Amino acid sequence: MNLVEIFLLGVALSLDAFAVSLTLGFVSGKTTHSQKIRYLEIIGIFHFLMISAGWFIGENVSKLITRYDHWIAFILLAFIGVNMIREGLQPPKKEESPKYQLLSLKNTIMFGFALSIDALISGFTLGMIKIDIVNASQFINILITAAIVGFCAATISASAIMIGKKSSSCLGAKAEIFGGIILIIMGLKILLQHLFFS
Repeated sequence: MNLVEIFLLGVALSLDAFAVSLTLGFVSGKTTHSQKIRYLEIIGIFHFLMISAGWFIGENVSKLITRYDHWIAFILLAFIGVNMIREGLQPPKKEESPKYQLLSLKNTIMFGFALSIDALISGFTLGMIKIDIVNASQFINILITAAIVGFCAATISASAIMIGKKSSSCLGAKAEIFGGIILIIMGLKILLQHLFFS
């Protein structure tokens, strides 16, 4: 597997993160700049860790984890999505801090885990093929691969947030409801993909 193929893998593994990040862009006004930066860092770190973990733990443990991870991802994304819809249906309250913080640390970690599950299986798969990025051990090549995937996930997520932010004016007050629906759909997609297509 060469450098170009690794970048293509990184893009493929970032598509779920792109869709979710787009919804965060729709409601960009409800999150701070520092929260968005933390979200992008966690998305990148989780993709890096999941690729590395999949390679390190191997087939048996990977299969054990993947029996349940899609359910966890679905529950996490659906939970955040339902809360977004609920917040979007409530009338705006002046000078009152929101009870539900979309990019709180807890929610950001939930996003990081839910959106990087596919990277775990990819990491296991990478352990069965030769990676030839630099003239070094497979361990070094895996770490570089994981870093590239993490970089792709963070960069693509950042672009999605910017696109969503620019599109949010078209959605207006319905942006949060629309974003919540997308999160629930993404959770269902991950669940069904693992139940019926893996």
